[in-house]
Amino acid sequence: MEKSIKVRALKDGEEAWDEVALERDLRLVINGKVIASVKLSPGHEHEFALGYCLGEGFVKSVSAIRSIEVDYAEIRVLADESFLEAYERYISSECLTGWRSRIKEEGIKVASEAKFSAGEIFENMRRMQEQSEVWRRTGGVHSAALVSGDAFLLVEDVSRHVAIDKIIGLAAERGIDFEHSYILTSGRMPGDMVIKAARVGVPLIASRTAPIFSGILAAERTGLTLIGFVRGKRMNIYTHAWRVVR
Repeated sequence: MEKSIKVRALKDGEEAWDEVALERDLRLVINGKVIASVKLSPGHEHEFALGYCLGEGFVKSVSAIRSIEVDYAEIRVLADESFLEAYERYISSECLTGWRSRIKEEGIKVASEAKFSAGEIFENMRRMQEQSEVWRRTGGVHSAALVSGDAFLLVEDVSRHVAIDKIIGLAAERGIDFEHSYILTSGRMPGDMVIKAARVGVPLIASRTAPIFSGILAAERTGLTLIGFVRGKRMNIYTHAWRVVR
């Protein structure tokens, strides 16, 4: 599926072709309830729906999803009966105090004691950049990768939130052990995105860019290791630095 398109543009006063990222609009509907309207890059729509359901706590496992159907306007998910309770909690927490209350009410805590080498993180961040083909051609997307042992999964999307959803869904679909994995991203990590990873048990997130305070706060409270400014041989570790071995 095409993720970019060439358009006419003036470059230094001369007409030329320029490649830009494509996006599409989709509604996410779970058990007949419209949950979200999103803009996302074409491709991995099924994985987005699965990752969103897991990362937002609508389901606890892949087995709770009975079906996912994608058409031109909607992604329709059919989940088991546990969805209703999760949905009611989701509506209540979002309307009142947001992700902070969800950490407390759901008891979101990363249990993994896995440790990762700084050298491995540096190398895989370079690998993510090298393999981010749409970003190299357009500069208009975010990248997210999940690393688990020898497994290296990568997605690109116009939305940094959706990129995290897609990488969680892709890993879940393949049966990856989240507790021995970590996520790399090209984008900033606010609190609501950190919670997506913490909820599925991912113990570490590393970004090329600067952190956001809400992300640091969420990482500290959930026990997740948050790293920013991973560039070359440098990184800033903001929370739970014991997971990074030099």
